[in-house]
Amino acid sequence: MQIHALHPHFAVEVTGLDLAAPLDAPMLEALHDAFLDHAVLLFRGQTLGPAAQARLATRLAALEAPLLDRRSLLRPPALRVVSGIPEGELPPGPAWHADHSHMAEPALACLAHAHAHARAGEGAEIAFADQRAALGLLPTGLRRRAEELRAEHRHGPDRAEHPVVRSHPLTGDPALFVSPGFTRRILNLPAGESERLLATLFAAATAPEVTWRHAWQPGDLLLWDNRVVLHTGAPAPALQRVRIEGDRPLGLRAAEMPWVVAG
Repeated sequence: MQIHALHPHFAVEVTGLDLAAPLDAPMLEALHDAFLDHAVLLFRGQTLGPAAQARLATRLAALEAPLLDRRSLLRPPALRVVSGIPEGELPPGPAWHADHSHMAEPALACLAHAHAHARAGEGAEIAFADQRAALGLLPTGLRRRAEELRAEHRHGPDRAEHPVVRSHPLTGDPALFVSPGFTRRILNLPAGESERLLATLFAAATAPEVTWRHAWQPGDLLLWDNRVVLHTGAPAPALQRVRIEGDRPLGLRAAEMPWVVAG
């Protein structure tokens, strides 16, 4: 397995690995380490079907659960794997978003695979934005303020409240956690101030220097960490999607003092 950088901050291409073949424990752990380090992994020329995709996601979830358990006093929720995600769960158009952030437990990770025999559609692409790097674009005072705030995420009848800056449960990396697709308002702020602040945060979250775009080709498979990247919803032909559920966002202070949340 070899790793090739696709962007200065995140996103790599992984070569020399056939995901349809059985992966031993050391290889799976190396893959998981790369996933935590780089947030977006691209594999080309993959032929695995829906069942094999679900098996891969299930094995990654099996690695995540005990690690989450050691990071806090809270017992993590069961990490479910969901295949065949309905398009109705996505925001309209190519809006930037993190999957399922309108729920109390947004997706932990997502996998998308363009069928190996599908013909690439003109203009079919997906974009990602590293929210760890986006947070670093904010002035120090604004960043400290954002770390104390919470926001409402909503899609249809579903709504949830999350910290504006979340801590990754395994790496501890702080990242912005707002998106134009689902975040509607900053809590406990007047409407006008909330709109202005969100506009500033969205600009940082989707700034060109923290984004990477990928033009789909048949056989491409992308795995990404939904906790630290946003993505757009532009589909590829015959795209198959799998999602790992079950990660509740925590703010920086809650991550440092998990007994407060437990209490």
